[in-house]
Amino acid sequence: MKEVEVLVFGTNAPVEACGCGCSCGTPSECGPAKTMQEEAGELKAALLDKFGEGIKFYYVDVDTEEMKNYPEITKVLPKVRLPLTVINGKPKFHGGFSFDKIAGAISELLQENK
Repeated sequence: MKEVEVLVFGTNAPVEACGCGCSCGTPSECGPAKTMQEEAGELKAALLDKFGEGIKFYYVDVDTEEMKNYPEITKVLPKVRLPLTVINGKPKFHGGFSFDKIAGAISELLQENK
């Protein structure tokens, strides 16, 4: 199986939704919001569960020195909302995590490379 690299760029700030997946935006009703890194970890687990070891997943905090390794991403950050999901080096999704959309894009790549 061909590998697909998924990079998620985010911050340690809580995501805008309430953290329950309902997008109600009211943490008092649904519990504390998760950070982008926590949500990325859940995404990673779900992708590994669905696709197995063919997924190489990395999380990068945009407020760290590690961003020096991604000059092309640094250029697009002012134009997108975090989190930014990059698949095989190409920015694909921003502003949130949609497992269905991300998994769909990965499935398409894996089908192309069979």
